[in-house]
Amino acid sequence: MSAAGLIRYAAVFLAVALGVAFLVSYLNTRMDGALGSSAQLMVPAMIAAVIEGSQFARRHKRKPDSREAWNFAWVTMALAIVLNIALAYGGGALVPEFARLAIAPVGSKQFLILLGLYAGGYLLCNRFFIAIGAGNQLGLMRSRGEIE
Repeated sequence: MSAAGLIRYAAVFLAVALGVAFLVSYLNTRMDGALGSSAQLMVPAMIAAVIEGSQFARRHKRKPDSREAWNFAWVTMALAIVLNIALAYGGGALVPEFARLAIAPVGSKQFLILLGLYAGGYLLCNRFFIAIGAGNQLGLMRSRGEIE
């Protein structure tokens, strides 16, 4: 994965995380409700992986093979964990779902378990959603006659 792809992934991840957090916060104040769930943690990775899958398909005119998809998943899982920790400690008031990680002391068993669960979720989301993004892009390209 290129440096530009990593930067794009990180930018999309952060934009979606902050955008969803803002939307949930806005709706909660308007509706006097309590929207929000742990799924908010995975949505940024899902969308970023779909976009990267689309970019891969545009560039290579094929889906990533299994090795490429797993390499992408491992690298972006690590990036997503770093971004998750940054959001947890740097933007806790803005992104309360991410701030739940900051409740546990760094290095504690609870912290490591949460981080492990998040890492597993990011790994699977990135692996499967890159393929979805590539497949969608290839279908679009076929419908336009750009590829056979």
